[in-house]
Parts: sequence; structure tokens; C-alpha cells
Amino acid sequence: MFVAMNVFTCEDDASAQNLEAMFLKRSGLVDQQPGFLSFAFLKCAENPRRLISMSHWNSKEEFEAWTKSQAFEKGHQRAKESGKPAPHGVLKVANALETYEVVSHSRRGGSG
Repeated sequence: MFVAMNVFTCEDDASAQNLEAMFLKRSGLVDQQPGFLSFAFLKCAENPRRLISMSHWNSKEEFEAWTKSQAFEKGHQRAKESGKPAPHGVLKVANALETYEVVSHSRRGGSG
């Protein structure tokens, strides 16, 4: 399994709220991609200006194929315009992509 996390650090509360609103209305195009397993959008309990979009994939290759697809471009159009007015205001956000190979994994009912 492969995990891709986009870690966002927002300059202010309004940007964090706007980013959260954008993800709540995300296109969902990734949900139909080969190798896609799940998606979660996380807000840090200690610092609500730190948010993470996390996706789980069967493999790194399938994640990379998604990032090169037209669906990826379409789904991330708003992110490219993040310094410009967004539907809910202006986003002031820094982000960093982190990727991980899953070495060990467990879940209720057994390992997976």
C-alpha cells in the first residue's frame, strides 16, 4: 500500500476554513481511479491551520498515474488558483507533498 499526504499550513483561520470548505465540495474524481483505496481530509486538533489531504493507493505507480491524468488536472484546478479569490475567499496556504510506502498496517477485524 502507498500513502500520499498533502500537508497544508494556512496563514490564517479564514484560509483554513476556506480550504476545508473546498475539500468538503471536492470533485471526487480520484474515487474512480485505478488503484485508489480511500481518501481522508484531516484537521489538526492542536493547530486547526494545519490540514492534510491523505489518499491510500494499491501502489506508488497507480498514484503517479493519477497525478499525470486529465482527471487530476481537472480535480486540482482550484488549487492552481489558490492565491486568487476562491469561492469562499482568498487562500493563503503553503503545502508539501509527502509520500510513504506502508510497511505495516492493521485494522479492526485483522490486518490488511
